[in-house]
Amino acid sequence: MKRMLTSAAVLGATVAAMFAGHIAPAQAQSGNYGAIAVSVRPGVYGYATDYSSYADAEAGAMAACLRGGGGGGCDVKVSYRNGCGAIAISRGWWSYGSASTIGGAKREALNNNPGNASIKHWNCTSGYQL
Repeated sequence: MKRMLTSAAVLGATVAAMFAGHIAPAQAQSGNYGAIAVSVRPGVYGYATDYSSYADAEAGAMAACLRGGGGGGCDVKVSYRNGCGAIAISRGWWSYGSASTIGGAKREALNNNPGNASIKHWNCTSGYQL
């Protein structure tokens, strides 16, 4: 009896180990896309999160930028999948970044800016703000 329980335990552990590499958190399996669009008009931008494709997220960000007063001068500057995007601004410069975490996206946006920049906006898809 002891041998049968040991064999069953080993078999159960082996099966669990085989599937462990194939099981991911729900948010990692989903395809959530986001984007940020910026206008040539100072301070005007739009963003979109949790869309099902890059194209849909970018269209959503453009629409939000236009609704915010961007006129015809809106342009998508950053798009991402299952992660975060950020924009930084300094005197005369906008810069952008994306990463799997908000900290990484902010760092990239700041590192891409030659001035003394600060973060203007950031957003993340569901489950990716850490």
